[in-house]
Amino acid sequence: MVPQKAGTAPNAIVARLLIERSLKGCNFPSPQIFPDMPRAVARVLHAVKKREAICIFGDYDCDGITATALLVRFLRRRGMEPIVRLPHRIHDGYGLSDAIVEECAARGVTLLLTVDTGITAVAQIAAAAARGIDVIITDHHHLQAEVPKALALIHPALAAHHPLPHPSGAGVALQFVRALESTGTWNDHETDEALAAIGTIADLVELKGMNRVLVQQGLAALNSLTAGPLAQFVASVRRHGSPLTSTDVAFRLSPRINAAGRMQDPLIALTALLEGGESLKQLEQLNMHRQDATGGFVARAWQLLGLSSQPRAEELRGLPALLTVAGTDFSEGLIGLMAGRLTEVTGHPSMVVAIRNRQCTASLRSTRAYHVTQGLEKIADLLSTFGGHAQAAGCTFNEEHLPEVVRRLTDDVAAHTINEDLLPTLTVDALLNVRDVTLSLCEQMKHLEPFGQGNPEPLFLLHNVSLENSRRVGKEGAHLQTRIAGTKAIGWRLGHLCEHIDRPLDVVCKLGIDTWNDRHAPQIIIEDLRIANDSHNESSMNAPAKTADYA
Repeated sequence: MVPQKAGTAPNAIVARLLIERSLKGCNFPSPQIFPDMPRAVARVLHAVKKREAICIFGDYDCDGITATALLVRFLRRRGMEPIVRLPHRIHDGYGLSDAIVEECAARGVTLLLTVDTGITAVAQIAAAAARGIDVIITDHHHLQAEVPKALALIHPALAAHHPLPHPSGAGVALQFVRALESTGTWNDHETDEALAAIGTIADLVELKGMNRVLVQQGLAALNSLTAGPLAQFVASVRRHGSPLTSTDVAFRLSPRINAAGRMQDPLIALTALLEGGESLKQLEQLNMHRQDATGGFVARAWQLLGLSSQPRAEELRGLPALLTVAGTDFSEGLIGLMAGRLTEVTGHPSMVVAIRNRQCTASLRSTRAYHVTQGLEKIADLLSTFGGHAQAAGCTFNEEHLPEVVRRLTDDVAAHTINEDLLPTLTVDALLNVRDVTLSLCEQMKHLEPFGQGNPEPLFLLHNVSLENSRRVGKEGAHLQTRIAGTKAIGWRLGHLCEHIDRPLDVVCKLGIDTWNDRHAPQIIIEDLRIANDSHNESSMNAPAKTADYA
């Protein structure tokens, strides 16, 4: 990519990005694009008519919880109260287990609906069928060689003509609800659209095509809600009355929903979304606990890797292709966040392992350079369970296999990547002159929303600028507050650089709007810094040691 020349009119910058990112309009495909959809709909409606015992089995993350909420709401509209089962990370582990199938049979369940899970549960679905339980699977996770013999499989990869990118678990569940309702709208469909948007954003599927439309409609619905549990939830986290964006959902709503499953019981989050009240307060408390605990565990991870908590570029040289840390005191609910932080900072795929009673639960994160779930498929002989996506996955295995799991996965990462793939990078979308940073440009950036996976918030390069009135702010001075040519700027987690920025710098940044007391002004969000005009300094000063990529 050739950077936009400094001084280009803001509307031209936004227009170019819209074209380059292929952010064109898209219609929802018909729910009937799924081959098994007619069979699935007929079976559910029959169960409703006969008042059968229906169980919904979901996942403990935000996508799974919102997907579960969608089907619970549908059945409640039909006057039924389903049995809901969300797995507990420690007591149940990930996915549908033999024990949960037996639990369903004992409770007289005749129809089991899975959401955001189930596509790898071959043995468990067979066991359910043997117990007289029909199973309808709705899922979107990576397909393995064998799929379950369920009554119906609602999965985009099994729909030959389903457009890319595929939806999240909540997106698939919304399509199922659309088919069940058989009309374009239904009572309080806005809440269902909002729930699906939250799950879509949280699960990091690409926000293009139908996902982009789904999130746009869902955000509009979310911001229009005036009553009900979801409106209460939004009110509890909304800042200054501004409309919620996809970024707000990603960093304010979904972490709170996820906190229930990470720290305690995912049913707390489901209850909050369906009922509101005290459960919303519980989510807030659990999220604060999650933030504190994660910080401590991430610090431990850096120590185990022999790296400082703010590693510079030179510290990252010579690291293994796969970063691995393991601990008997690691929380199963936080290892995914830990792995995500390690990969974000270092550019390396990572695996964080919680060891309990000689059993390992691992969470893996990767970059676009390496498909981590395909890597797990190659070592399936060592694993008890595994599943996930290209850049995020999980698995379980016996502790005795840990060294071999690490060795074989590390070798596979090394075989499918080169050194340049294992560097944290920032791709700059355009070169800006400081005078281009206006409120008008910041407002026009909204044409590119919603931001997320596949459509990241644009990054800009401000070349050879000086920082003014710099100071450290926040807890323990973690953040950098400054001004660039009079415009307010903030650098999250960059407070440690405050003493080293008394010279001209190249700044990679995002643009935002600072709103206070109904006043609006442009704001620069600093992502990375480096000394300007220093041809020998190709890495940044920033803690993640990211390298600006101008190609």
